[in-house]
Amino acid sequence: MSQTNPKPWPCSVARSTGEKSYGLLQALLATSTFDEISNADDFTGVQNYARNQGKADHSGKTTVGLVFWVYPTGLYGPFHETEDKQVKEHGVLLTVEPGALVSEVVERARAALKDDIFVHEHVGV
Repeated sequence: MSQTNPKPWPCSVARSTGEKSYGLLQALLATSTFDEISNADDFTGVQNYARNQGKADHSGKTTVGLVFWVYPTGLYGPFHETEDKQVKEHGVLLTVEPGALVSEVVERARAALKDDIFVHEHVGV
């Protein structure tokens, strides 16, 4: 009989917040400290970033945690200002646990990236 160890804190409580916690997302994004990755070429940059910065092993799993911003190609950061001075938000703040599959990171980024809103997506194991 094998025992399963519970996930250690904070991994045991980490989760996607989607559009919730907007104030916290805005505060985090105001720091301008996150790497920003475009969704160009069918999220190839996201895949490469997760593989390289996440120090993925031979099985395609990250060995370190990550946090980075994914934005639509042609736009930068979490927002842009339109010609009529309106602010349009866009992008995904991704948090990734060690042990997450790189392919899952890409799929979650693809599913979460939407126009005119930014969200947080957490990729656990």
